Amino acid sequence: YFIENQMGSASRHEQLSPAMSQLVIVGHVKDGIEIAKEFGLPSVLRQFIESHHGTTLIEYFYHEARKKQGGKESPVSENEFRYPGPKPKSREAAIVMLADTVESAVRSMTELTPTRIEVIVHNMAMKRLQDGQFDECDLTLRELSRIEASISKSLSAHHHGRIAYPTSPENPVEVNGRHALPAVRKSNKDG
Repeated sequence: YFIENQMGSASRHEQLSPAMSQLVIVGHVKDGIEIAKEFGLPSVLRQFIESHHGTTLIEYFYHEARKKQGGKESPVSENEFRYPGPKPKSREAAIVMLADTVESAVRSMTELTPTRIEVIVHNMAMKRLQDGQFDECDLTLRELSRIEASISKSLSAHHHGRIAYPTSPENPVEVNGRHALPAVRKSNKDG
């Protein structure tokens, strides 16, 4: 039900109410914990899965619910559209939370530059900090800054542009829509 996993098809959430979509999205954490138990992953990894969204607001569906309400008397409560937690209890769990949210945000962007990635990473880190998501882990601002720099560097390396290499009929880069290595020609010395 995550849009990045729906490969070119319309969002399944278009058929659901925002509240139902919220339940489906929150369910992936519980499902992840069950899968981790099934495969015998260590408890520390299960804790990462459980806390990787903390108690963050599922903003898209919260705003959709507010739009659908259309100014009616009782406002939609943010608490109804938050993950149940827990918040990260360790630095490592906080890193997983930040890496997960930033990777998803960066993947949805176009025209990425290292500076734009740094801004996205910083904004997402500050948003989590201001929302109290790091309140239960022993993470300093200096460490958070270093984490931001590391994540920015990794994402910039992953998303950097490449030059287009020239191709020719004798030296194709793709064959039948599949990547292929260039043909290797024997030199006259090789016989």
